Amino acid sequence: MTLSVNPVAQATQTTSTQSTTGSGGSGSQIANISSSEFLQLLVTELTNQNPLSPMNPSQMVSQTSQLSTVQILNNLSTQIQSLQSQDAVLQGAGLIGQTVTYSPSQGQYQSGTVSGVAIQNGVLNLNIGGSLVPASQVVAVGMVPATA
Repeated sequence: MTLSVNPVAQATQTTSTQSTTGSGGSGSQIANISSSEFLQLLVTELTNQNPLSPMNPSQMVSQTSQLSTVQILNNLSTQIQSLQSQDAVLQGAGLIGQTVTYSPSQGQYQSGTVSGVAIQNGVLNLNIGGSLVPASQVVAVGMVPATA
């Protein structure tokens, strides 16, 4: 009697080898696959496993917990980014009605009153005199710096 080689085990072994040696060559890259891809791989592995040597239950629990951890970390990252955006808007809203001095890329100080705030591409911008000025260019609030 001859046993056939499990093609899923070979594919898994090849993928595992590629993920530890590809792009930087250090560690597993489980975070680079989606949860649906992980589940599809797990179901395929279970479907095609050798009945004489089934998957170790502790390995299955470990893989499932890794998937849960990755999902939780992704959700947490998304929530943190949302909170950071909200915090930036709230801080910017505190400047509405205030006179600010800013230094645009040309280097000459300008002043104006903040009439609104907006986030574009993750950057907080202040509406000063109809122009959007990145908040990072503000050098003073309510006063003109001594070097202006």
